[in-house]
Amino acid sequence: MKRDIIDAATRKTLCDVNYTHCTVVDVFSGCFLEHSTVSVKGGYVVGINDGLTAKETIDLEGLFLAPGLIDAHVHIESSLLTPAEYAKVVVPRGTTTVIADPHEIANVMGYDGMRYMLNVSQNIPLDVYFMVPSCVPATGFDTAGAALYASDMHQFLQEPRVLGLGEVMNYPGVLAQDPQLMDKIALFTSSGRPIDGHSPGLRGASLSAYIAAGIGSDHECTTPEEVLEKVSKGMYIMLREGSTAKDLRALLPALRRENVGRFMLCSDDRHCNDLRDEGHMDFSLRLMLEAGIDPIDAIRIASSNAARWFGIPAKGAIAPGFKADFIAFPSFKNFEVKVVIKNGCVVAQNGELIQTFSTAPTAIRDSVNIKWLTKEDFAIPDKGKAVRVIEVHKESLLTGHGIARVPVEDGFLVSDLVHDILKIFVIERHTGSGNIGKGFIRGLGLTRGAIGSTISHDSHNMIIAGVDDLSIFKAARHLNKIRGGLVYTVGDTILLDLPLPVAGLMSDKSADFVIERLSAFERLFKEAGLTATSPLMTLSFMALPVIPSLKITDMGLVDVDKFEKVSLYVD
Repeated sequence: MKRDIIDAATRKTLCDVNYTHCTVVDVFSGCFLEHSTVSVKGGYVVGINDGLTAKETIDLEGLFLAPGLIDAHVHIESSLLTPAEYAKVVVPRGTTTVIADPHEIANVMGYDGMRYMLNVSQNIPLDVYFMVPSCVPATGFDTAGAALYASDMHQFLQEPRVLGLGEVMNYPGVLAQDPQLMDKIALFTSSGRPIDGHSPGLRGASLSAYIAAGIGSDHECTTPEEVLEKVSKGMYIMLREGSTAKDLRALLPALRRENVGRFMLCSDDRHCNDLRDEGHMDFSLRLMLEAGIDPIDAIRIASSNAARWFGIPAKGAIAPGFKADFIAFPSFKNFEVKVVIKNGCVVAQNGELIQTFSTAPTAIRDSVNIKWLTKEDFAIPDKGKAVRVIEVHKESLLTGHGIARVPVEDGFLVSDLVHDILKIFVIERHTGSGNIGKGFIRGLGLTRGAIGSTISHDSHNMIIAGVDDLSIFKAARHLNKIRGGLVYTVGDTILLDLPLPVAGLMSDKSADFVIERLSAFERLFKEAGLTATSPLMTLSFMALPVIPSLKITDMGLVDVDKFEKVSLYVD
């Protein structure tokens, strides 16, 4: 390939295409190259304004030309789409590369889940790189469907699209030097691979110890002060704008001209309807530009910085020898991608994919296995005590740790609609053990029925919140019937569902089908007056025992601040 590029650059052969009349965003020099021609051969940039001839000329009619956008950290499974369908949604938005952490499917299916994602993400108009999930299982507080040890990870280091070790969520395990976790870190450190972090609120000496272990990035910052400390200690910071966690705007005051090279963009977890309606990296880029971030710095943050952190060669810039992955757009004001060029070819225009592609289906086993349930399994006995309550914080993964007295009927605790307190359950779905964690949650705004899902980070057991036991029971039985998914029930009636038979996480249908079904959920939630942002995604994070403050798993409640299991009842 290099021979072809050199031959084209020295005029021994023709270039494939010249993109003319464009203004190149030069991320290296920090300037704009007006009236430019970019020459491409074999999917790579050959030259800029070098007077080269090509077989084809495409006039960009004065548009800006920038490197394709990069999502530095994403769980594709959270879009509810397979990688091919995901590409159909994000590529027209200007995303040409993602660094995926298949943490979700790996916690359900382990090695088979990682291999599935590698296989089905080939030969699509989106470069999908992977980080090997570090926390499978995430903690010992819940039941995962699989385990990945350092010994299982060696083979993935041979994969050209595997970059490093995924987010190390178990930061208490790092500080305690858990042997299994330290073995994983050592494997990737010794091979010179990047290691992503996950350390919400970690500061001071504990943060220093965490970084000293070899962890170099974080996407969980919620304040500018936290960002500045982590940057000063050498971390790269990912500015996250997901469906539930929307941290980007709050963190922008931490950006300085001196530190801009330490920032990247990520979506982490973003539903496909938000990807279609708001956007992907283009949405985050638009937010930065509206906040007054320098346009060239914004492009660096949205593209080149991620390529540098992950060590991806020939990505994130328009320069000789770099991949010809570009976005073309008319203005930085009201930023909107008009043309997407992948491997030197136009693949999308005006928000529509114009290149067709197909992927071979890959078989995957069923993943929902729960014990036979009855309505009585969801009764919570009254012990004459107050109870702990998970308190939802809007547009955040952080939760409060409340204490409340809830109503009692016939000797059992029930939901308190006056104070927006509902019952919540996590049902183990991997081994059929019968484990059911029981608790209460405030802030969803549900006034009738139940909502449920087989998506509950990170072990992805079945999670259901509801007003009454019949609705909750019906939701659990229906999720088992459809091999995983999302459901909204009222009494014995299924109001709406979305089957997700691929590991209980992703649909086997088209993006259009999934988006329409999610839109139907949103309409129902609006009619029902639910107050939480993206209620089903919010629900899915209530079982994540590595983000403060109170969470619930199939083994019960977890006080994340103390990193210990706690009783539902308070003396």
